[in-house]
Amino acid sequence: MKSYLNLPSIHVRRLCHFTLAFLTAAWLIAAVAPWSPVAARQEAGPSATTGQPSAHTEFPPGTGRDAVLHLCVRCHSPNIILASGRDRTGWENTITKMVGLGATGSDEDFTDIADYLTANFPPSQVKKIFVNMAKASQFAQVLGISDADAQAIVAYRDKQKGFKSIDDLKKVPNIDTAKVDAKKDQLVF
Repeated sequence: MKSYLNLPSIHVRRLCHFTLAFLTAAWLIAAVAPWSPVAARQEAGPSATTGQPSAHTEFPPGTGRDAVLHLCVRCHSPNIILASGRDRTGWENTITKMVGLGATGSDEDFTDIADYLTANFPPSQVKKIFVNMAKASQFAQVLGISDADAQAIVAYRDKQKGFKSIDDLKKVPNIDTAKVDAKKDQLVF
């Protein structure tokens, strides 16, 4: 019996089984990788020894703080939250997106998180950039440097596979470290 692909049906079945196995493996990798501390480049989050959230003094006390540290910082660097000021709608949209990606918690947890983030991390007038994802034009604009210097930062970053701190950024050859220091509050690592 021939299939519409002009292959014997046994080959079509094997191809289907192989495709199904490949897609299942890809789905498992995609489902697990975002939650991996290594994949998310997380150095913060629950303590490996106690399982409790680390003390993050940059998060002020208040209702919802524990939920943020327990549910959000588990998968994300706290720097993302610190750099991502939003209004109520923005935080609610972000929470909805995270739930769609697998974040789990009660409705009360998510309401507390939205209340806490809205109150403590509103939109900022200061433009911030994520240094490990920024384009050269963003570096040029935020740091006030030439396009050539910004391109050098991106090339060095890609060669080094990212920056972990401001000190790593300052290692870029010929970079004006005074400009980096002056804008350090706008740089998110």
